[in-house]
Amino acid sequence: MLPNFIIGGTLPAGTGHLYGLLQQHPDIYLAPPMQPECNFFFKTGEFEKGIAYYEERWFSGVRGERAIGERSSLMLFGDWAARRVAEHLPDVRIIFLLRNPVDRAYANYRFTALSGYETLTFEEALESEERRISEAKQRGTFWGEIQPHAYFSRGLYADMLAAYTDVLPAENILVMRSDELLKDQQNALRKVFGFLGVDDTFQADDFAEFSSPSVLDVQVQARLRTEHPDTFDAAVQRIRSGAPAETELDHAMRANIADGYEKLSSEMKAELSERYRVANERLRPMVSFALDDWLP
Repeated sequence: MLPNFIIGGTLPAGTGHLYGLLQQHPDIYLAPPMQPECNFFFKTGEFEKGIAYYEERWFSGVRGERAIGERSSLMLFGDWAARRVAEHLPDVRIIFLLRNPVDRAYANYRFTALSGYETLTFEEALESEERRISEAKQRGTFWGEIQPHAYFSRGLYADMLAAYTDVLPAENILVMRSDELLKDQQNALRKVFGFLGVDDTFQADDFAEFSSPSVLDVQVQARLRTEHPDTFDAAVQRIRSGAPAETELDHAMRANIADGYEKLSSEMKAELSERYRVANERLRPMVSFALDDWLP
């Protein structure tokens, strides 16, 4: 059984939160969470394994649910993913959560730093982004697609959405602000449930969502990943899940993590908002929600 819906991004923007809420609905099947996420249509290395592999690995547990889906939070970032989805799942419904691009870029940076893949400050990373994207592409298909340092670029939503609206029916694409779930969870879920064709009166239990903290020293975090390549990701997952420390690496990582995260300066927020102005103006007619607070 292949899926009839996908939570397709953006990242980070609460797709994990939405997954956890939808998973509670008795008429919805969601592929079990794995690390890394599915992203079958986005990652060429996965896509080349074939659609039968995708079906078996992610959907063998379907037991007659009406809505069958999975979460692939990178899918918005690749026009090739849109073409592949349209070819293999032409009737699929896709949900995109869009976050204020300034906040998304900074949260993406914090997560990359936590994961040990960052050695620059946020400001330095923005200045170096074009060069780093070019270098990632030169490293091969995998890193050229993942682009861990594309913080600003991945907030240019209009072109990314257009890749999907060009190949899928408009009624098969639901675009929401990520903060809709925080401001009015039940109404937001009612919208999603209706989109998926399941009982929209179902009440899901809320739960706390992880937000990446600030890393105190990105150089130390990157060194810890280099020194512990086989256990580092598991330690990050324990932090994300709130699990107690188990190893010396856990303690070393937690000593390098702030309580919460450092806020962006008002100057940096204003500068980034201005850089996103044209892209957000182009996005306006493509979405049904207001973007005034995203503009400078």
